Amino acid sequence: MGKFTKSIEIEASPEKVFAFINDDRNMNEAFKTVKVETTSEGPVGVGTTRHFVGAAGGKWDGEITEFVENKKMASHTIGKGDMKITDSWILEPTAKGTKLTTSMDYELPYSLLGRLVDKVRVSKVIEKDIDQMLESMKKALEA
Repeated sequence: MGKFTKSIEIEASPEKVFAFINDDRNMNEAFKTVKVETTSEGPVGVGTTRHFVGAAGGKWDGEITEFVENKKMASHTIGKGDMKITDSWILEPTAKGTKLTTSMDYELPYSLLGRLVDKVRVSKVIEKDIDQMLESMKKALEA
């Protein structure tokens, strides 16, 4: 199982950052290696479901489990998929805008050998992708 936490300060209000991370178009633009599509009806909140497709072909579905407007969102995978993920987004106001922290615990469907490969390669790729996504979000929100 892999785990990481990343933070970035963005010169934008928590309201603006929260709206950004809850818009599929924005996240698809910022996160080049994973595409997301909301699959449930109605406003985003607890119970909202989304379908994800990774650049390497991985697919999974997620459901929002916590939703505190402009402060926190958390989700986990549901059903069968290529990954098991629990993640969260926490927004904290700062003097300049918002500190955005994302955390992820993930498990790939690998054997013992696969887990070793994850430690050596996959976890580094995922962390690099998350760093790139956070920088893209910062750039878009501060434009």
